[in-house]
Amino acid sequence: MARTTTVICLLGLGICVGLGAANKPTANPPQGQATVTNVADFGAVPNDGKDDTKAVNAAIAACKGSQTRTLHFSGGTFDLSHITFPPTISVVIPNGTVLNVTDGAIARFDGPFSAGLHQVFSGRGRTQFGAGAVGEVYPQWWGASPASSDSSPAINKAINSSPSLPGVNVRLSGTFNCQTTIHVNRHRVKLIGDGMYATQITFNPSSPMALFEFSHPDNSVIVQCAIRDIGLLAAGDYKDRKRVQKTGIRIVDADIIEVRNVAIHNWGGNHSIGLQVQGRQLVFVENVTILADLPILIDKNPAIEWISIDHSTFRNTYLLPMDPNGPSVKIASGVALHNVVFDGTNAWVGGKYGLYWNDTETRGVSVNLSVKNVRMENGTAHGGAMIHIAHNYNLMNLVLENIYGCGGGGGGIHLRKCTSATLQNIFYTPVRGNAPAGYVPTALDIDDSSSNIALINAFWNGGLVKTGKLIKTFGTNSNPAKYDNRLIEVYDRPNNGQGEGLVLYGTKTWCHSGKLEVGASLSLPVGAVPKTKVATVTVSASDGKDINQSAQFLVGGQGRTIKVAGTDGTSTADMAGKLCLVPGKRVSVLNRLGGPVDVVITVFWH
Repeated sequence: MARTTTVICLLGLGICVGLGAANKPTANPPQGQATVTNVADFGAVPNDGKDDTKAVNAAIAACKGSQTRTLHFSGGTFDLSHITFPPTISVVIPNGTVLNVTDGAIARFDGPFSAGLHQVFSGRGRTQFGAGAVGEVYPQWWGASPASSDSSPAINKAINSSPSLPGVNVRLSGTFNCQTTIHVNRHRVKLIGDGMYATQITFNPSSPMALFEFSHPDNSVIVQCAIRDIGLLAAGDYKDRKRVQKTGIRIVDADIIEVRNVAIHNWGGNHSIGLQVQGRQLVFVENVTILADLPILIDKNPAIEWISIDHSTFRNTYLLPMDPNGPSVKIASGVALHNVVFDGTNAWVGGKYGLYWNDTETRGVSVNLSVKNVRMENGTAHGGAMIHIAHNYNLMNLVLENIYGCGGGGGGIHLRKCTSATLQNIFYTPVRGNAPAGYVPTALDIDDSSSNIALINAFWNGGLVKTGKLIKTFGTNSNPAKYDNRLIEVYDRPNNGQGEGLVLYGTKTWCHSGKLEVGASLSLPVGAVPKTKVATVTVSASDGKDINQSAQFLVGGQGRTIKVAGTDGTSTADMAGKLCLVPGKRVSVLNRLGGPVDVVITVFWH
């Protein structure tokens, strides 16, 4: 008959069932009121290198007849081949005890299993948990620890420890070092840390790869997975641009995936990517901080061409591109996009672009892209844009709302082949940064490949504004406080080099209104120096009581001027008593009327 001993209370062991409390080494079964069955009493000898399966099965048989049905292993390593612990048996593994599962064997636990944050399993065999065995599994059970140079194999074993269950929760508690990919290759896997700055995984691969990849091994859709409350850190010097290319989290052809409360830092080297989404739908990203060469890449779905991303949301993102010429968010060429929203509170800081989509491949319409509540502070590179979208076929229903952008000489909004777009509450103010002298950023650039564009409360604080067809302007101003809330007005601020006017269908337009004192002149953006081919200039002057003089002029090459029509008090030469359009290297309007007047001047030129 098996010898048994008693314990006062199992809680007194310091043993945790799926809660992560560390155990103290226990060489002998504890004493108390309840009974446990010790495998050593049936011939299981630790650390002798011999198979203990027969002895453990004998202990299981004896344990079935006891009151508490708890199986106890003393300290040391026990060697096991194929074995199943039935649902009626509880297994307690104290610190210092390791179950070595031999190559090709499976140790399966169908009853309650208890262990702390220490190694429990070793060997090349597999460990499996059935229903009711554990609420969460811990990579530490398979040897993951801060002392390990690569805890990825242990984390992968934790992910694959419950193949017969609908899913598994893997608790990533503490710090880990990884050199290879952690592959979520089954449905309903949740990777849960203790917080984005409490659980930290340092990644140092020797070749290009992803740290986390969510993809099904048979190339089918992977569903209902999550990663949250975790921090990822790339090894190496922040300034080392030659580090191995790496991806923090890669999602491939997935359905219902959550990425929440995740920080990815120092993710640089050879165009490294923070978060890469390659399909399919219902991807939910929330509360993420990503410092990477390319923080977010929305990429083509390798499994299916026509649905790269659909019904997906990105909320509360803090993105910092380490590549000074790169974007915060890139949508790859060829992406079939449907129903994607960026919302919440977003800060995209650095880089040349905020959102960049230069599509040269898509063969169909993309629908419903919404970007809201973003503060963009571009870096020192010039020539980029807050939003750059150039679709190959057509993007329908674009919403850009509550967007603020400044910095670095970057531009504002660039749209090509977009239909039914609403730009609302946009504030753009250029900062020269490292741009060369004379460089003028473009605040708004929409050519006639786009249509049905509505601008509502858009503020362009300098820069070129180029628009295409069907522009509807509701309260859109260059500077509403200073310029009397006109519907749309683009202007030159004197000597600031920030803009030259409005461009419609390739024809440049410049407007000015204000007071012109006696003898004062106002230079126009046409003439020999601007290399004007042809221009039309309309000038009207009033003393506030009546229209004093008005005329229309033509300007040709070398700044020559011709009066087409107008009142007698207008002239193409500098004459007393006249409102003059003076030719020259830069054509100017000169007030020789004898008193100050308010003028309105419009210039169209090519």
